[in-house]
Amino acid sequence: MTAARQPEAVVLRAPRLLDGSGGEPIADAALWLEGDRIAWVGRGSELPDAAREAPVVELPGCTLLPGLVDAHVHLVASGGPDLQAGIPPTEAERTLAAIANCRRQLDGGATLVRDLGAPGREVIALAKAIEAGTVEGPTVIAAGPAVTMTGGHIAYMGRVADGPEEMRAAVRANLAMGAGCIKVVATGGVLTRGLDPRVAAYTQEELDALVGEAHRLGLRVAAHAIGEGGVAAALRAGVDSIEHGMFLDQTCIDLFLSSGARYSATFSAPTCIIEGPSVPEWIKERARPAAEAQAASFRAAVKAGVRVVAGTDAGTPDNFHGRVAQEVLSMVEAGLDVLAGVRAATAEGADLLGDPDRGMLHPGAIADVLAVHGDVLADPGALTRPAAVFKSGRQIRGGS
Repeated sequence: MTAARQPEAVVLRAPRLLDGSGGEPIADAALWLEGDRIAWVGRGSELPDAAREAPVVELPGCTLLPGLVDAHVHLVASGGPDLQAGIPPTEAERTLAAIANCRRQLDGGATLVRDLGAPGREVIALAKAIEAGTVEGPTVIAAGPAVTMTGGHIAYMGRVADGPEEMRAAVRANLAMGAGCIKVVATGGVLTRGLDPRVAAYTQEELDALVGEAHRLGLRVAAHAIGEGGVAAALRAGVDSIEHGMFLDQTCIDLFLSSGARYSATFSAPTCIIEGPSVPEWIKERARPAAEAQAASFRAAVKAGVRVVAGTDAGTPDNFHGRVAQEVLSMVEAGLDVLAGVRAATAEGADLLGDPDRGMLHPGAIADVLAVHGDVLADPGALTRPAAVFKSGRQIRGGS
């Protein structure tokens, strides 16, 4: 398969459009795509003359919005009841699983994802193949192996590092693999026996060393952090996002606000574990306290003005790929405004991932577009009903 030529110009028409900024919808909307970019957006009655020669795709009853962003996935894992056992044993099999899961992400309307942990460089290689146009998938920002302590969480898909010098060396090793970001495991985890999810995994000195080296080399850092101590230490170190953050106190919230870090609550992860029919009971028991604390922490953070993004942790038990829209619904249920929820899964997520042109519908932006059946503001569940997906101006889902 060779990279496809530039897509033809097209005009999309729908009753309403959300541009991802958090602003009010545009009614009787038209979106003019030229090549891989957006040329114009506005009301259909104001469509420029130059656009009137382009073919029109009518999307009656739909809402147009940017392609969705899932800021936390594990593409090598497919949602089996045991994460470690469910990761294929060979690099070739993991790559094939990741390709299939990329397709599921597109099916769910996601055109940009951040992969936060794989055993090797399989997802990094896949990200490059997607960018080159030889494999179909969302744009992928891949961390490679997560950095974790000896005896820490997800060592089977991580790089073990202890002490400041090993933390710096781990960043450099992932950079050499081609990583686009860094994932550090700052507390224990629900899926790993041993270290309590509320206990910090690394010292402040270790986290400072990792984040300092990553930022020096131009890489953003995501921190798995469930309990308050690990969250606070990671934020003090200057991480760019906190993943999970089920237990937040006022110190954590103040640090979010002063640092500007984003909060990816990943409601999908504990919900799917607890509701999953085949998930082992020992995992459910570890997940329940975190799930019980999560909504209150999220509400407090949102009320204080913490910037949130949508991340599912897809690939963890019974947490299948392509469901970032459901994560938005969970955030809305926990108190986030619908427009803010759309922004979290579009502009805010894309900006965190370092690709802001994929998160908004405005002239000059990359033409990643999702059409969903229904009015998202009246019925947020419309986000789970994709009608068409455009990636870089090319329709890849929906229609004929």
